[in-house]
Amino acid sequence: MKWLMGLPVILLLVLAPDGAAAAESFSVRCEGGIPIRPYFATFDIDAKAIVLESPPSSVETNFGINAYSGEIISTEDEKIKFILPVPSGRIDLIFDRARKTMTWPGMDNDIFRPTLNHKCSVMPPRSILSFRIREPIQHPISVRCEHAGGNAYFTMDAASKQALYERGKEGRAYRGEVTDANQDEIKLLMNFDVPRHVVWNKVRQSITIEGVEGNASSPRSVTQCEEITPRTMIELHRKPRQ
Repeated sequence: MKWLMGLPVILLLVLAPDGAAAAESFSVRCEGGIPIRPYFATFDIDAKAIVLESPPSSVETNFGINAYSGEIISTEDEKIKFILPVPSGRIDLIFDRARKTMTWPGMDNDIFRPTLNHKCSVMPPRSILSFRIREPIQHPISVRCEHAGGNAYFTMDAASKQALYERGKEGRAYRGEVTDANQDEIKLLMNFDVPRHVVWNKVRQSITIEGVEGNASSPRSVTQCEEITPRTMIELHRKPRQ
């Protein structure tokens, strides 16, 4: 598919397989720190995967959020124990499903960090569109298109006007915006090397990428795609290095 080739990278995500968000999956919103700041974790129990979104360095600007992949090591007694690899080693955390708390273990000693317990609320799995975005994502739609280097995906939400394109196993992704939407079509403006207008036709199950005037290497193209379960933050999961 020529329309999927030759696009520059503006965001790099490492993605899980299509089925990684299946089975029992949910997110939690927790709060901690001074001043209090929110952070999120998305769990896939069957895949033993977790993606934690760090709190912003500034609540006003929503700046400084990162995503960390982890591994669930136990789910006994309503407590999800998991590890997050970090540059200095690893962090062990516990989410208590009954008490709805996130525990960051510590030591009760003046020179060490004390144990931290943060209150959390449970919610449906966060959309992949939610990453570093303040606006609530209400009704996301994801579509999958075949691509020689792996599947390609468009995820869009008309209410927040957010759009995301992911390509291939390498996880290259590009942001965009919803410019118009009705019952049959959703129109996007995607931030490729040159901004391109894209149309998702729900009836025809097709993606149309308009050509770039005066650029023979970027012609108009129409590709058959299919609507799938909306992609979530768990797609950002990557296995820790051995």
